[in-house]
Amino acid sequence: MIKPALRAGTAALATAALLAAPAALSAPAHAATATATATAGTVGQVPAGDNVYRDWYRTHSNCVTAGQGGIDRGHWDHYTCSEGDWLWHLWTNR
Repeated sequence: MIKPALRAGTAALATAALLAAPAALSAPAHAATATATATAGTVGQVPAGDNVYRDWYRTHSNCVTAGQGGIDRGHWDHYTCSEGDWLWHLWTNR
């Protein structure tokens, strides 16, 4: 009985995160901003070139790991991990 409730809660949270992603862009960032390069992402608001939403993560380190993995595999040139209310959102340039 608890597992279906947890699954429903997780699905609702994922849906809310996807629907709230544009609202997170207009909110001020709570973390410091790093320089965007081909080997590192930025933290905070999404730059104009990072317009492809990839996924959400519970921790900043997981978001950075996924973003860097995409660079290493040649999927995108740079990424941004923006902070939402409870989650980190990965944005890429392609």
